[in-house]
Formats: sequence, structure tokens, C-alpha cells
Amino acid sequence: MTSSPLIAGWCPDGSLTEGGLEYQTQPLTMRDIDALTTLVEGIPEPDENRRAGGHMHISRTDRQTPSRWYWALKALTDDQCDQLNMRHHADSRWCQLTHNQYGGKYTAVNADHRLTLELRTFGAWHAGTAHKLAPAIHWSHTMWRLFQHHPKYSLKTEDIMACSRTAHRAAMPAPRKENR
Repeated sequence: MTSSPLIAGWCPDGSLTEGGLEYQTQPLTMRDIDALTTLVEGIPEPDENRRAGGHMHISRTDRQTPSRWYWALKALTDDQCDQLNMRHHADSRWCQLTHNQYGGKYTAVNADHRLTLELRTFGAWHAGTAHKLAPAIHWSHTMWRLFQHHPKYSLKTEDIMACSRTAHRAAMPAPRKENR
């Protein structure tokens, strides 16, 4: 991990077990998904500590509002959240999804950063969840692009929610066909 060019830094984190480190990546593009997935596949699954989570910072613009991201997350079912390694549906203690509450370390959408919005809903990334990473990034990227193409107040809540569910379906790998 420490020698990967994808890693910008690391530090101890109180939510992790003894000796656990939090890693931060460099700013990534969609071209980095395969390399990031390979890196995450090498992280052993934890024996304990289900408190740790993976956070995603997305570029902030005037069209990337916390409330838009709230509605995108709110639209997903429990199964869809699980498929994207999101935990706001089941573990609200660590990432509460509350409309108009977008600050701090216990929110699913954190708007405390000047240049990014932080999606704190993701569970820990490791060998057992690496297969969910690319779909989660694709979903986030699709939603980011949707918001970028539409000025504030031009999308209805229902539109955001419908697009979020469609983005989920598009992000999921195609079912494998068995040869008969």
C-alpha cells in the first residue's frame, strides 16, 4: 500500500483496531479504477472492527450540492446499497442520511470540505468488498455527471431518485451467462 503511486498518504485512525491505518488516495480519474481495485483486493479482510468505512471525495462545483447527493442516496434500496458497499441504509450511527444535515463525521454526505463533497456512506474497502468498488465508482461518476449537466433547481427530487436507481443498474456488472 505505502509504495503504490495511487496512495497520497496514511495515518492512524481511532476507529480502526490497534495498528490500523487510514489510507488516502491521490485524486483519481475513471482510468484508475482497475489499478485501485487491484490495490484494494490486496487488503486482507478484517477479523473484527466493522466500524471502519471508506469515504469518497467528489469534486465540488456549484451544481454538486449536498441535497442532490442526499436524494441520490435516499433513492437506493437496501439491496442496491449493499451491492455498492454503502451502509447508510443499515448503519446510520456512522453515516446518518438526514436531509439538511450535511456536516461532520457521522453524516452520509459531508459538506465540510471546501473543494469536495465527502460521501461517507461506504463500508470498508478490502479483499471481500473489492468487487463492489468499480460499481460504486461508476454510480458516483454517473450521478456527478448528471448533476453537472443540470443547473441547480432544474431537477426534481423524483428525477434525481429515478436517475440514481438507473445509475445503479447501469453500474452493476452484467450477469454471467452459463454455457450449456
